[in-house]
Amino acid sequence: MATENPRVWFKSISLENVRSFGTKQTINFTDKDGNAARWNVILGDNGTGKTTVLKCIYISAQNSYSFYEYEWSYKGLARINSKGPNVMGLVTGVLGINDNEEKVGFSTKYVPLESGRFSVDILDEFNFTLPERNNFEVIYAYGAARRISAGILNNYAEDERRVVNLFSENSALLNAEKWLIQAEYISLKEPKFATQFLIVLNILKKLFRGEVSDIFIKTETGEPRVFFKTHYGDVRLHELSLGYKTLIAWMVDFAKGLLDRYPDSENPLAEPAVCLVDEIDLHLHPKFQRTIIQFLTETFPNTQFIVTAHSPLIVQSAEDANIILLKREGSETVVADSIDVHSWRVDQILSSDLFGGISPRPPQAEDRMQRRRALLLKDSRTEKEDKELEQLDEELGQLKASESEEALKALELIGKVLSK
Repeated sequence: MATENPRVWFKSISLENVRSFGTKQTINFTDKDGNAARWNVILGDNGTGKTTVLKCIYISAQNSYSFYEYEWSYKGLARINSKGPNVMGLVTGVLGINDNEEKVGFSTKYVPLESGRFSVDILDEFNFTLPERNNFEVIYAYGAARRISAGILNNYAEDERRVVNLFSENSALLNAEKWLIQAEYISLKEPKFATQFLIVLNILKKLFRGEVSDIFIKTETGEPRVFFKTHYGDVRLHELSLGYKTLIAWMVDFAKGLLDRYPDSENPLAEPAVCLVDEIDLHLHPKFQRTIIQFLTETFPNTQFIVTAHSPLIVQSAEDANIILLKREGSETVVADSIDVHSWRVDQILSSDLFGGISPRPPQAEDRMQRRRALLLKDSRTEKEDKELEQLDEELGQLKASESEEALKALELIGKVLSK
């Protein structure tokens, strides 16, 4: 009987004096019942620390050897503020391991050098409480710069390769085309590779269902190439749109990682993992933004996803997800109260605090609506203002339908009563 692999998911992480985080902020990756949530979507303006959170999640679960060995992982995490450079940074996390919990984390002190650069010292408080594990080997991480490598693999060691893309814009992911070609060739002699090849091929076919009817390999000018049969004809993988290539790059990379990590499993894609994706909506057509979460949930049923996003479509499609909002208060980032957006429309999500109250209307139309509201709320109007109002009504057409003079004045009255 095969041994069941323990599921190790994150339940929380706390950051203090790290990049834009000053006073201690705790981010929970749990559902309403307090269990580790399968989907966690981090929102916030640029510069509020979304990527920093992803980086700290990975670093917190490494042992001290990995921390020192992979210097790229902690570079740039220093917080420099008015208190001076000797600020201790602290990151702690809680892992849910099946029904148990383990604390992980690291603390650092940034010491200024004469060169103006900073060194990092690991203090005694460094905690990695899974000593039986060399590393927490089931984290896979993808940064916003997701490009395909010229070779089959990048030049990093296996442990680094799973996550270095999050930390370095110059690191490329697995070359999906070359891997598929190699896997098909080796599969003729090795049944194991035949299985891996078909698994990844079926993932891509399912992902692009309705857009791509087949994926196949054929030789052109002496070189084997991967082609996608589309409505417009056969298109080589490397000639697909940037959105398609970006999606393929990290999806195949992640699938291969699980295939390698669980070689003896009957279904490696269903084994436990944690996947971090920065800007999961990057370059994706709105149609894919609406379906990507459901696809990943079905394809990788035992993976915890912690992702960042800028799209209300991602939030709407993540119906049961844990939504996390980072906001700037003064010179620090804080974790805002969560908002339940169950069954909300896209425009409602966009105009909520999750996205800073952005109006779904064009800026010019919003300006006219604001002027119309101001005119309607006046106790009396001049003849000139009445004509202006008629002109605005004509220009705005149906946009004004839900904002009658009576409704606006009623809302104004309610606001005055509530403010007392």
